[in-house]
Amino acid sequence: MQEFFDICAEIESTMCLIYRRMAHAMRGNEKLQELMLQLAKDEADHANQVRYARVLPQSESFAGVKIGKSRLELLLLKAQSLLRDLENDPPTEKQALLKAIELEEEFIGVHVCTAVEFKDEKLKERFRMLARDDEKHVGTLRNYFNEVYCPAT
Repeated sequence: MQEFFDICAEIESTMCLIYRRMAHAMRGNEKLQELMLQLAKDEADHANQVRYARVLPQSESFAGVKIGKSRLELLLLKAQSLLRDLENDPPTEKQALLKAIELEEEFIGVHVCTAVEFKDEKLKERFRMLARDDEKHVGTLRNYFNEVYCPAT
């Protein structure tokens, strides 16, 4: 169980770094830069929440994990690969938005809220709130993308 939380925290931390790199690449677009920095802040908070879950009494808080370690490791590798790519070749605004949407959608499926069986209902609700944040991220990114790249005529 602890290894599960370690990988999840690493994914969240990597996402934070990805959004910071994207924000750095968007210097000419203050609105998009602010959006990316807010997402980075949210991901850093999520990483801290996952680290908090790691130190809780496992037998009292959790019943088990519903997602295999290999799937988590694959997603972590994908996020780390994107981070390296961003460092070597900063994306265009459009590429950054599309990649951010893709990652957020993919990571929703392995969010702690859906990946863990909880015994503690308050803890379960706490992680449901984090999952809703990630869903909001997707909506915010999509809305911005549509506003800029698919304006209503």
